[in-house]
Amino acid sequence: MNDMINIIEKIKNGEGVIIPTATATETTQEKTTFPTDLLPEWLQSTIRDHAESYGTPEELWAVAFLTAIATASGKRMFLTVGNYKNYPQLWVIVVGSSGTGKSDAGRVAFRRISEIDTEKYIRYQEEYKEWEVEEKQGTPPHWEQMLINDTTPEAMFNALSYAENGLTLNRDELSGWFSDFGRYNKSGEVGHYLSIFDNQTFSINRKKEQPQLIEEPFLNIYGTIQPSVLSELLAKNNFEQSGFAQRFMFLYPEFPTRKYKRGGTTPDPEAFENMIDQIESYSGSEMTLSEEAENVYERFYNQMEERRTTANDFWSAVYSKAQIQVLRLALTVKIARLSEEPNTEVSEMDMMAGVGMMEYFIKSLEKFKVQQREEASTKRDLILQIFAENPEANQTKVAEMVGVSREYVNRVCRSQVTVHTTIEPATAVGFN
Repeated sequence: MNDMINIIEKIKNGEGVIIPTATATETTQEKTTFPTDLLPEWLQSTIRDHAESYGTPEELWAVAFLTAIATASGKRMFLTVGNYKNYPQLWVIVVGSSGTGKSDAGRVAFRRISEIDTEKYIRYQEEYKEWEVEEKQGTPPHWEQMLINDTTPEAMFNALSYAENGLTLNRDELSGWFSDFGRYNKSGEVGHYLSIFDNQTFSINRKKEQPQLIEEPFLNIYGTIQPSVLSELLAKNNFEQSGFAQRFMFLYPEFPTRKYKRGGTTPDPEAFENMIDQIESYSGSEMTLSEEAENVYERFYNQMEERRTTANDFWSAVYSKAQIQVLRLALTVKIARLSEEPNTEVSEMDMMAGVGMMEYFIKSLEKFKVQQREEASTKRDLILQIFAENPEANQTKVAEMVGVSREYVNRVCRSQVTVHTTIEPATAVGFN
């Protein structure tokens, strides 16, 4: 109660507030350990060196490195299970507050791929000049980039149409990308991304432009976001109801408090960057599950099916997509292990690593959803208390201070009207 009073006093004084959220111990009944020990030995060593040097969780580095490995492989490697072809396509959102060091892993993991993109761009420029000298005869050359960062939807789909081996959206703060949905046109971007998740061919038709056919698209997504920003975006863009949010794997680790370290050493990136070069040079291969791996997958699949049949619509979609995502994770682990086990079978250990990671991602999402509910409840109670004390408080000002939209404040006020009495918002700038 005292905390609530203090928050109200801060708002009255024109100060911003931070709404308290639940801690990891309050939101998860049991710990789910990230399965670093099931990854290839060379990758384990690289992960631990970087985690120690930067003072951030091992799982942060593991997921960033694996997404970079999936980027280097692209569509060259695929896993056939039943009637379906599975690519190492990973959609990852790293959730963490500002200042936790959540962005370091992505920058390090994709550094070598960015260098390769630069080399390809220089070659593309040379080829384009030659094409112009030859009076633009034949098909113009294109830059087959692997990474794309800040982009409009049109530019994204255009780059994807030329990326025969796939593309990766690597954006430090994904909030800007989410906010751009529907900003430039109403062409149904979410629907296109749902097709991309399933690697389904789709077309784009716009006025005054040539129609575009994007065949069997492959797109990795890796980026970071703050918890409060993610909550607002999911509610604003209807991403949960459309099933878009459930297609992501949420990594929400417990970030330790980092302390300054004297004489710290920088990890040697050579082992990882050499592996990226090696994977990028592979001609490609079809993978299959070993019998032991299929046994592990069957158990996981059935567990997800049991959960799905008793869950609400949101979690039912999460468990359904987990059945697909775990295959993509296991394949990515296998690609990382090719230097140790150069065969075309996804092993039991690869699949166990995929299952362990998927369980960790589901726990991360559960943690986020609990915090989301508790924060929403706290904000609602806070808004109601503010207007109970001062019915003439300005809704816009309250929204700014609490960190929500004015529409949200208005909805809370109107919901209270049906229970008690009408709250007439005044035009006053702040509190009396």
